[in-house]
Amino acid sequence: MDSERRIDLTARNRNKDVESCCILAAEYLNKIINQLTNIDYNFDEIVTVIDDLGTGKIEMSYTLAAVLSQANSHTIHHYAIINYILDGLEISMADSDFGYNPITPKRAKLN
Repeated sequence: MDSERRIDLTARNRNKDVESCCILAAEYLNKIINQLTNIDYNFDEIVTVIDDLGTGKIEMSYTLAAVLSQANSHTIHHYAIINYILDGLEISMADSDFGYNPITPKRAKLN
C-alpha cells in the first residue's frame, strides 16, 4: 500500500531467488507473516485497489478486510494449482493444512 492508501495488484514483482530456493522461500514467508502479525490494522479502512479485470487497469474502493480476503482466496487458488501438479506427478503430502491432496497407497509421501 502506498502513502495514498492505494494497492496496485498489477504491480507484483517476481523474486526468482524465492521461486527457486526453498530456504529463501521459507525465510521470505516468515518475514511476511511477521509483518502481517505486527501491523495494527483497521479492517474497515477504505483503500483504493488497482487491478486489471481484462479491459485495462481500473481503480475500485475496497475495505482493507476485502483486499485481505481476496488475497486469501487467491492463495487457495494457487494451492489448488500446486495440488494438480503434485497429483500429476503422483506425489501426496501428508499435511492437513495444505489444500486437499488425499494420500493413496500408490503415491509417495513427503515428510
